[in-house]
Amino acid sequence: MSQRVQVVLSDPIALQLRELAARGDTPHSTLAAQFVASEIARAIKNGHVRPLRSAPVLADANSGERPPWLEPYGGDPEWRQQMWGAIVALRGRYPHHLDALKDKWWTDESTLETLSALAIWRAELDETRQDPRDELAFQTQLNDYAQLLRQKSGGVTKTWKPGATPPEWAGD
Repeated sequence: MSQRVQVVLSDPIALQLRELAARGDTPHSTLAAQFVASEIARAIKNGHVRPLRSAPVLADANSGERPPWLEPYGGDPEWRQQMWGAIVALRGRYPHHLDALKDKWWTDESTLETLSALAIWRAELDETRQDPRDELAFQTQLNDYAQLLRQKSGGVTKTWKPGATPPEWAGD
């Protein structure tokens, strides 16, 4: 993706830019964009601005693969086992945030997908992220989800107690 940016140059600088561009048989706007990119790269290298992070590629849109927080098409017992463990770990790490989680949450697709996404996000934060804003975003989302769980639970008396993978989840 590109953006058009208008830059005002003094007449002498604009003339020099046009001369340089003509020598390289390049449009002057292209050369100006190259100069700006070069200066930004130098500012990053010198620590004057932080580098931009590219968005992670979670799934190849052309491969038919699903994102890692969604069970692969056709079912996958190994994915279910790993995800169960990740969600149990998430509940163990944030017991007060997930204490209103209803028993048999895995039968509700929205809850399953949300918990799976949070578990994957937490794992990625623990393994790769270095920007504290990523952690703050996760914590904010977790707080929001905890509040939603409490609102939805209403009079629910049976909350989920983490344990072994239930047979109906594991597909046994």
